[in-house]
Amino acid sequence: MDRKVYIEKGNIKILYPENTDRRFIYDMAFEEDAIWQSMFNDKSEFDWAEFRDSEDCVFDSSPSTEKWLLIQYDGEIAGTIAYTYNDGKIKNCELDMWLRSERYTGKGIGSAVMKMLIDQLVRQFGVNTFIIRPWVNNPRAIRAYEKCGFRLKEDFVPSDYYGKYLEQYGDGDYGEDGTYNMVLEL
Repeated sequence: MDRKVYIEKGNIKILYPENTDRRFIYDMAFEEDAIWQSMFNDKSEFDWAEFRDSEDCVFDSSPSTEKWLLIQYDGEIAGTIAYTYNDGKIKNCELDMWLRSERYTGKGIGSAVMKMLIDQLVRQFGVNTFIIRPWVNNPRAIRAYEKCGFRLKEDFVPSDYYGKYLEQYGDGDYGEDGTYNMVLEL
């Protein structure tokens, strides 16, 4: 497939997906046991319906306040990163990312991609606050996000960060006790 480039720097490209990439992006989470086990206790915790039922603009190159993107490293699809613009009291973008294989971890790909996307989103949405909410049992992801400048926000108040998505995402993907609330303020 010849996907459109969203951002490019060196040997890393962030690509717009095509609508047919929905299932591909979802399935990347489960290609290696070590990857999905770092994100979930059980595969059933990650629901295909969220991808299946998303608006088409989330999986194409049209302008949108939420988007799933593909990470290409040295010509191979290495993972995915997503953003959602949140209209809470504190305007922000929430990020989510995973690499599809351990062979892509430990190379600085995730940190580089995160910084590239943050720079783009600052220009695109004029936001200076970013949130990412990994599972508390995923120390590798937490360390990687800390390298990008994210810090634990112990007094994280979801209603400060979420407007229309508060009910859907306020408790985080892992519930109030299982979500590690991290914030980056530029």
